[in-house]
Amino acid sequence: MRTSLNDIALAEKYLLGKLEPEETLVFEARLLTNPVLRWNVAAQKKVYSVLKLYHRKKLKKEVQVVHQTIFNDAKHQDFKQEILQLFK
Repeated sequence: MRTSLNDIALAEKYLLGKLEPEETLVFEARLLTNPVLRWNVAAQKKVYSVLKLYHRKKLKKEVQVVHQTIFNDAKHQDFKQEILQLFK
């Protein structure tokens, strides 16, 4: 069990580019020789991609709410006009 936790930690460092060059070489050699580790790292990479996409969509929704508040609320019309002037 401890080995798998170490592999997860190493895979995270590997995927984030935080391993030393020597550690990277050793880990990549293990990836070549260990299909289970290779599959686990691929799955972990996919999870990171999904999380990144989720947070990007969440941030986009938050920005849209701010945009709607600023550009459609009457009390922010002066600010809206100042912003629009910057892009004319």
